[in-house]
Amino acid sequence: MPEQYSVKRRHPRIYFSYNDQINAVVSSAENLQTSFSGNILNLSQGGLQLNQKRSEYRGLQPNDDIIIRRIIGVNELISLADIPAKVVWFMDNEYLNHVVMGIAFTTLGVSQEKTLKSFINTWLALHQE
Repeated sequence: MPEQYSVKRRHPRIYFSYNDQINAVVSSAENLQTSFSGNILNLSQGGLQLNQKRSEYRGLQPNDDIIIRRIIGVNELISLADIPAKVVWFMDNEYLNHVVMGIAFTTLGVSQEKTLKSFINTWLALHQE
């Protein structure tokens, strides 16, 4: 990739296909009783990108505080529960069937950070092309 197009990131990022079926269950920090799920498109120690069906969209916007209740589809990530996070960016094109959100983790516990780092490093090692 030409240097001018590369993206510098603080943490390594892994990408999932829709077929991987890695999902996050999310609640608004203001209303923990209401939750929704979405497909995780990518994941790093800093956060994740979430793809959600438009019909299930609950109105989150940039700067909204949320809680990642759990991640479904990967046994190694079961311990990543109840993580405080914030919606950083949002893409909503009325012609698409999905909305996409960039979500940053605001606080990770030491064991959660270790679990996430280990999982990402293992995934990268196994999926290198």
